[in-house]
Amino acid sequence: MAAFTSFSESALSRYLCMFELGELVSCSPIAAGIENSNYFVNLQADDVISEYVLTINEGLSFKEAPFFSQLLSQLARAGIPVPAPKRTLDGMSSTIFCGKPTWLFPKLAGAHPQIVNYQQCHQIGQALANLHAAASGVSLTRSNPYDLAWATATVDQLSSRLAIADQQLLRTILAEHREIEHLDLPTGIVHGDLFRDNALFIDDTLTGIIDFYHACQDNLIQDLAITVNDWCSDSNGQIDSRRKHSLIEGYESVRPLTSEEREALTSFQRVGALRFILTRLLSGEGDAYLKDPEEFLRIARQLG
Repeated sequence: MAAFTSFSESALSRYLCMFELGELVSCSPIAAGIENSNYFVNLQADDVISEYVLTINEGLSFKEAPFFSQLLSQLARAGIPVPAPKRTLDGMSSTIFCGKPTWLFPKLAGAHPQIVNYQQCHQIGQALANLHAAASGVSLTRSNPYDLAWATATVDQLSSRLAIADQQLLRTILAEHREIEHLDLPTGIVHGDLFRDNALFIDDTLTGIIDFYHACQDNLIQDLAITVNDWCSDSNGQIDSRRKHSLIEGYESVRPLTSEEREALTSFQRVGALRFILTRLLSGEGDAYLKDPEEFLRIARQLG
C-alpha cells in the first residue's frame, strides 16, 4: 500500500485550511504506487464535493520540490493533461505536511489502460512529445539521478544477485551506455517514468499523465525508449512492432526524431531496461521486491 506516512484527521484538516477549498469530507489511502504516500481527499464547499489527491513525497528533498511544482504548473498551462498543484492562500504550491514535501492535486478522470491498443500508443507518443516541448519553458532543472555513474555503481553492487548470463547482460548494456553517453542528441526535461500506470484514459482518450517524480534533464530519446519498453512489450518481454510504430508515429507528429536518435533508439531501450532492472533490485531482495526486476530482464534479453 502506498501510504507510508499516516496522520490524524485533525492534522489533515489543519493542513487543508491553507487552501480554503472546503471542509474535509473523507480521506482514504491509494493502494497503487510504491514510492510515495497518496490519499484521495474529498472536500465540500457550498454543497459541492470536489475530489483531490494528496501526495506526500517520501524521497525528495525540500530543495527539489519547487522544480516539480514549476514543471507541473507549466505543463498544465500548456494544455498537457497533468494535475497542476493547488496553491495555498499565500500562493504556495509546494507545501510541507508531516515534515515532508507535499502537494494537493485535483483528481483526474480516467483509469490506467490494462490492454494497450494502437490508438492509445499513438496518443501517448504524441503527448510525450508535447510534454517535451512544453517543459522547455521551465527555468528550474534537475540532474539525472540515474546517470552512467549511478548505473555503474549499482551494477557493481547488485549484479551478483543474478544468474551469470544476466550479470554478463547487464555488463554488456553498461558498456553500451558508455558508448552512447557521448552522442550529441536533443536533451530536455523528461518524464522518466511514463508507464501505463502513470497514464489515465477514458476509452481511447488520454485524460491524464501523473507521477512526475523521476523527471529530470536527460536525452529526449531516452524518455521515448522507456515509454516504448513499457507500452509496447508483452509478458515475454517481446516488443510489439506495430504498437512501437504507432507510439513513435504519434511522437513524430509533434517532434520528428533526428537520424541519430532513430539509430540509437534500441540502445536507449536497453539502457532504459537496465535502469528499471537496477531500481527494482534496489527495492528489496528475493520475493520482497516491490516490483519484479524479471519483467525488465525479459525485455533486456529480447532486445539482445
